Order: sequence, then C-alpha cells, then structure tokens
Amino acid sequence: MNPYIRIVALIVTLSCSSSAQVKFSIKLPVPKEHHTTYDVDAAAAELMGKVMEKLDPPTREMVMGFISSGAELEALPPIDPAQVIAMIDQLGLRQYKPELIELFIHKSNILDLCPPQHLDTILPIFHDGMLAFIDGLPDDRLADRLSAMVKLGPDATRGERILVLLSKIPTLQKLGQIVARMEGIPPDVSQALQSLESGIHTMTRDELVGVISENIGPEKIEEYQIKFDDKVLAEASVGAVIRATIVEPGQSRSREVVAKLIKPYVLAGVPREMDIIDGLIEIAAKDADFYNIGGMPLKELFTDIKNKLAAELRVTQEQINLARAADYFRGNKMVQVPKLYTGISTQTVTFMDFLHGEKINEAFPGDNAKRAELARRLMRVMTYETLFSKPPTALFHGDPHAGNVMHIVDDPADPFKIGLLDWGLLGEFERPQRMKMVQLSMALDRRSRKKLHDNVGALLRGGLPQDAAQREKIFTLADGVLQAEGANAEVYSELVKTLTRNGFLLDNNLVLYIKSQLTLNGIFRELDPALDSDAYVEGLARRQARRELPKRILLLPAVNYRGYRSMISNADIFHEIIH
Repeated sequence: MNPYIRIVALIVTLSCSSSAQVKFSIKLPVPKEHHTTYDVDAAAAELMGKVMEKLDPPTREMVMGFISSGAELEALPPIDPAQVIAMIDQLGLRQYKPELIELFIHKSNILDLCPPQHLDTILPIFHDGMLAFIDGLPDDRLADRLSAMVKLGPDATRGERILVLLSKIPTLQKLGQIVARMEGIPPDVSQALQSLESGIHTMTRDELVGVISENIGPEKIEEYQIKFDDKVLAEASVGAVIRATIVEPGQSRSREVVAKLIKPYVLAGVPREMDIIDGLIEIAAKDADFYNIGGMPLKELFTDIKNKLAAELRVTQEQINLARAADYFRGNKMVQVPKLYTGISTQTVTFMDFLHGEKINEAFPGDNAKRAELARRLMRVMTYETLFSKPPTALFHGDPHAGNVMHIVDDPADPFKIGLLDWGLLGEFERPQRMKMVQLSMALDRRSRKKLHDNVGALLRGGLPQDAAQREKIFTLADGVLQAEGANAEVYSELVKTLTRNGFLLDNNLVLYIKSQLTLNGIFRELDPALDSDAYVEGLARRQARRELPKRILLLPAVNYRGYRSMISNADIFHEIIH
C-alpha cells in the first residue's frame, strides 16, 4: 500500500470510536467524472499534506522521517492512542474521514467487480453504495478494516485486498457469495470470492472452542464426552464450524459431529448492517435518475441479502429446518442430510453429524464424464425431484451455493451422493404451485402468450388481480419477457424482476425457488458447461409421463386431468406433440 495511505490510515484509525447511529458523512452522489479522473496516489499525497499541516512540528518530523526511511509501519515507535485521539479532536482531523474512505475503497480493488462493459452504468451506483456502506459502519469496525488493509503490504493481490475489505462484514461477504460465479467477474477475483463460501478465517480454534464451551456449559461437555478437533473446519460469513466427537448418553459408540457457531461479532454487527442497507435503498431511490437505475433490481438484491442473513441468524429455526429436511430426504438414497443433536444444541450453537465430503464443484477434478454425471444427479435431486415431488408439499434448499452442497466421498455404493448443509433458508412448494410452474415452463418453451397469461398469476401473491387494467399490465410485461434467452430459471428470473420493478407483490416461496435454481445453474455450468438443464428436466418429465401411460389410457376422456405425478394432462401432451 502507498505509504501515505498507510500513515493516514493509522492516524485516523487511532481516532476512531464507536458510534450508536447510522450516519453517513459521505456526500452523494459523487460526480461521474470522478471515475475517470481519480488518482489514488495523488489523492493520498494530497490528504497527507492536509494532515501534515495540522500536526505539531515534532510529530510531523517523526512521520516524515518514517516515510523517508522506507521502513515498515510496524517500525513506528509506540503511540498512546489517548494522546492521538486528543490530538485528532484538537486539530479537527475527523473531517478527513470521507477522503480516507474513498482511498480505502479504491485501494481495496473492490471496484474491479464491476465488468468493464458496465463502467458507465453500474460503476457509479456500486462505487457510491460501497462508500456509503463503509461510512455507515461503526468507527471501531471501520478502524479494524483499515488496520487490516494497512498490514497487507504492497505485494498483495487484488483478490486479497478485496477479501480484506469484506472480512468481518457479513453483508458484504454475502454479496460476494452471490456474485462470485457470475459471468463477467475476472477469474482471479471470482476465485477469491469463492473462498467466502467456506474459506473465511476470522476466529482461531481456541476462540471458537471457548465460545462454544461457554455456550453449552461444562455439564453437557462431560455428559456427551465432547472432544473438539485441533483446528477450525470451516468458516463462512455468519458461522464457524469445528469437528468433534461425542458419545450420546446411554451409548458406547463415538460419533463424528460438527459444531456450528454463529460468530459473536456477527450477532453484534449484523443489525447495524441491516440499517445501513435500508439507508442505501433510500439513497438509490432519492438519486435514481442520476444513477440511471432503470431496471436494475437493487432493492431486490439488498432485500435478498437481508433475508439470507436474517435466516442464518435464526439458529433455532435453522435447527427446525434441518430436522424437517432430514425427515423429508430420509427415503432418498441420492441425498444425505446431517442428523441434528438437540440435546446439546443451543440458540447459537448447532451440533450435527459430520459428512465426509467436498464442495460439489471440486468433485472429480479432470474427469469430465464423472463431473457431468454429478451435474445430472444434482439437477435431478434439486430441480426435478422438487418440481415433481411425490409428497404434496416439496421442501427445497433456499441457499444452495457450492459451500452448502457437498459431494459425499465415503459411500462406495454411490459415488455421486449429494450432501446438503446449512438449512437456514428452507422453501415449501405446494403441488398447485408446482403445477402452475410446469405450465409456465411449457408456455416459455412454446412461446405461448395464451398459456403464459393463464398461468403467470402463480408468481403473484394472491394470484392475478381482479382489476382488468392491472391484469392487462401484467400480461403486457410478461409478453415482453417471452423473447428472453437462457435457461428457464433465467427467464423466470427476468419475469420476476420485471413484475417486481413494476410494483407487483410476488409469492415468496416461488421467488425463493427461482433464485435457488439460478444459484444451482452456476454450479451446473461449472460441472458440465454443455448441460442443457431445461432439456434434461423435460426428458425426465416425459419418461415419467410414459410410465403413467396405463392410467392415462383409463382416464383418456378426462383430457385436462393433471393428477399424475408429472402434473401434465393428456391435453398438454397432445399440444406438446403438435408444437
């Protein structure tokens, strides 16, 4: 890092203190010419000059001597923070906080997430949103991030710099997870962001074990003979996980488990981040014309992040979801869901079976045939089996990124078994809704306006409105999406965005399902770029319809009956053949 930035960061960091309210000091919007004229090194030198003017001569001489020596920042003599804070307040150096944040944002390389083709459109709102978010953090958390950036050194990669900015900020880490596998993200940045799925490091083993032990109490540790591993297994934006062994009361066999903890700083910091997000939504709405937001679904993105974080903080609800998912998939030999140990789980700690596996996108390296087979297995389990579930209510994973979906490696009978972790978001898909989704898929495949109009109400909360003008508006918006390219999940997503932007309330479970399928599409492409997801699912549905042939012959006069597992009537089949 430029030495000027490092020195200024140190001075302002020492002046930071906690703040109770979200208060933005940054003046927004930043003029658009800033993005082509801003020079990090020149801005750092200018800011350093302003700060130096305020310093007393002895301190100024010490700082200049340090810079000219080329020594590392750690070589500075000890400074009493209380004295520095007093000096900051006396000289009025807090006025430079906005300029320091600007330097921090640019030097972190976080702006490189913006694809080059969108520098004129997305960069202004992304830049200003990052400025406002970092500005809204309590001063102690801002100081923590500045200090971490200072310690990086000049040879750090841009991926490392981005991760330092995101570290210990769950909201930004969740954003990183969402965009990690999106097209257009530079490969080195994408790889760095993918580490946010399970490769975060903010807690030591002793810190993690200490918090867990205090939470469950020594009596439970003794009763269950809990022995923790000597290292942290994984850490994500909200939780940290460590392996352990337990012996259940009355049993003699030891079991391999994991203990998942909601990190203390997350519990303390996320509510503030939620308030910051609300502030960002207000900023985007107020200056929508300047940012030319148009169809960008910023509010939906922010709301999605808030919902995912809130779900991960509801530990007891996640435990309920885990138990439900384990029961739901119990008879499915293609899937493994860890068992929950309720006797030692608490409101912030969850004990569950340890699954021997790997992130699903890392399975069978170099073996394209097996990776393609695994992609089809995943699609069967997560897409087909959900949509065409035998039970009237299908359950599905609401946040199936690669850190939550495993390839089980210790089952010789099934080399393609899938493990599903982290059930903070669980969706329920009722049969009537699924039936409508099948009809919508057929409408999109055929580009059928009539069929689309008949079924688009399935996406809306409460169905199609009674008002004729509102219905006509919905039909017009839906017609505009008919020519969109991509897999059905992507076209569904575009339809959802279009309806949302125009003020229509959508069914929460259907939207969650579509978003989960979009996330899975990224994994499908990574495992097998040649896989046609729509064609594969349609093929499975056709085979199911053929198995129903004896019953279909008996019920041939009831041509519109859809009570089969495929949820496709004989009339649908006839129309499909004609199409």
